[in-house]
Amino acid sequence: MKTRRLLTFCLQFFVMAFLSFQLVSCHDDKGPDDPNNHNQGGKEEPTELVADNGTSGITYQLLVYSFCDSDGDGVGDFNGITSKLDYLQQMGVNALWLSPIHPASSYHGYDVLDYFDVNPDYGTMADFQNLIKKAHEKKIKVYIDYVLNHTSKDHPWFLSAISSETSEYRDYYILSKNPQADIKAGKIPMISSEGASGYDSGQWFSAVAGSGNGTMKAKFTLEWGSSPTLKIEKVNSISNSGTQNSGKYLYYGDGKMEQFYSNGGSTYTLSLELASSWGVLVRTSTTSWDGGTKWGAPSGKNQLAWGTALKLSNTDAQDILLPGMESVFYHSHFWTSYFADLNYGAADTCEKSGAFLAVTDAADKWINMGVDGFRLDAVKHIYHNANSEENPTFLKKFYDRCNKTYKACGHSDDIYMVAEHFSEASEVAHYYSALPAYFEFSFWWRLKDAINQGVGNTFANTLLSYRTLYAKYRPDFIEATKLSNHDEDRAGNDFGKNVAKEKLAAAVLLTAGGEPYVYQGEELGYYGTKSGGDEYVRTPMLWTSSVSSIADGKLGGKVDKGMLKTLKSVEAQSADETSLLNVYRTFGNLRATYKALSKGSFVPRQILNNTMLSAWYREYDGQKVLVVHNFCGGSVSASLSGEDLSNIIASNGEVSVRDGKLNLGGYGSAVFLQK
Repeated sequence: MKTRRLLTFCLQFFVMAFLSFQLVSCHDDKGPDDPNNHNQGGKEEPTELVADNGTSGITYQLLVYSFCDSDGDGVGDFNGITSKLDYLQQMGVNALWLSPIHPASSYHGYDVLDYFDVNPDYGTMADFQNLIKKAHEKKIKVYIDYVLNHTSKDHPWFLSAISSETSEYRDYYILSKNPQADIKAGKIPMISSEGASGYDSGQWFSAVAGSGNGTMKAKFTLEWGSSPTLKIEKVNSISNSGTQNSGKYLYYGDGKMEQFYSNGGSTYTLSLELASSWGVLVRTSTTSWDGGTKWGAPSGKNQLAWGTALKLSNTDAQDILLPGMESVFYHSHFWTSYFADLNYGAADTCEKSGAFLAVTDAADKWINMGVDGFRLDAVKHIYHNANSEENPTFLKKFYDRCNKTYKACGHSDDIYMVAEHFSEASEVAHYYSALPAYFEFSFWWRLKDAINQGVGNTFANTLLSYRTLYAKYRPDFIEATKLSNHDEDRAGNDFGKNVAKEKLAAAVLLTAGGEPYVYQGEELGYYGTKSGGDEYVRTPMLWTSSVSSIADGKLGGKVDKGMLKTLKSVEAQSADETSLLNVYRTFGNLRATYKALSKGSFVPRQILNNTMLSAWYREYDGQKVLVVHNFCGGSVSASLSGEDLSNIIASNGEVSVRDGKLNLGGYGSAVFLQK
């Protein structure tokens, strides 16, 4: 018996060679030349097949700002990505999903300021065009993240919309002076199908629509009892008394802050001349906005009137409007004032709305430039009712509009579009009537549970049940399978930093059906949770042992550098034949070589009296492979009668075959080419 593991695939000219190395079983000290070892499988013969990353279906998700910094400013950029295309090709990557590339208010890019431009922190438009060109030369497609739900509240469209009821952009956003009443009356089409229950006070925020009285002289009185209040009064001159040591501050204008005066007791006063285009807030810290230190007033109850005390809140602390200011409420489905939701009107006629025409006009620009597709964010939250047909109706119209432009560029295929619908497969299924691909979160949730529980025998049938669901709505559905992503705790964390489990998860991902996504850093074993901030699951790539050279400039110091020092870099893992990175390369190139894996059918293979193994067939155009994975940490043996086990084309962990029986080490995997 010989024990082997396939390490990697090397493409040289038109010959594909498989390399292997010996492993020592934890249950058997016999070496490969032991006379009691009778090898009936594991021989990895040279083959005329050639790895073609252009057919692998593997997409790599990267964060532009933290992937690779080419100019030393601490921020990832387009040129940095271009410089690493060879690295991506070595994993068999067929496409890139770039995090939002547009100018934005936040580091992550999901609050867009301009759909027509690129973020200058990432480089120039010419740099982006060069990335597309160089990627295409390596058969790598480029997909960009496209945010249809909302813009930044600082987007010029929004600022114009709230400035005047006659603004040409007024209808681009969901605005109301009395949202609860308007929703109940059915006057807001994007939140109408749920009736009055569509109103959520936490999703409405006030914006100043009028500038108030300009510069004013005023006295503010802050009563700091069990229920704090703020009062404003007109004054002719500025005069303050007492001691300015209250620890309470009036925040206003362009980041200005003045401390209230104390005369003893719980009453504080401040007289000043001020101008503020947005209003005021009360703060109890000069350095932090957290921990209840920000005091405002609830939406709808945040208007100061001369001489009248206004009740304050530090849980719903909206900007306090000054006398004379007019306000309008805007909708933000994600419960944050930083996003302003776009208004597409009724789904049946959404393509006629100004917002739809604007975002598709911008999409045309990117398609004409050579972008191959789009990733759409949080699509179940575009229209308020996630369970109605409104979102699928809108998405189909958006897809058809983009596909028309794509076809006009001379493409014979259809444009690629994948959407995030953060739900179980049963809730996602009906959305397939609109778009070709959705992320299959259910795949990841079932996989991590199965591996952590050491039970694999139901996994393949579960995946098959999802495929059956999707097929009811779209025969040519694409499951965008994945492990973790930028909005979830890292896979490495979910597996308790167990690299053997991570290797198994990689092998499963890259041998199952669908079109898999690999998230930046997953191939290195990154771990982390969102508990301290999303930044901790968006860690920069570690290309060499130098942690100081990572692209962390956008992350505000929220980088676990201890993790980076513990894990091996790309450079180190490339040189380590047993590394997690090389498992990704092995199975990525396997998928790029065998179309049975990248394009084939998915049929579970039952293994009786065994709960630990998961197996399936992949078959395409006369080519058939058998895939077997061990979901537990101990060695498992199984008789696979009727199968051809003579040609192992890839393996991970301890794998051997003797007398028709397959032996898989803990968390091991094997792929057999069938005759």
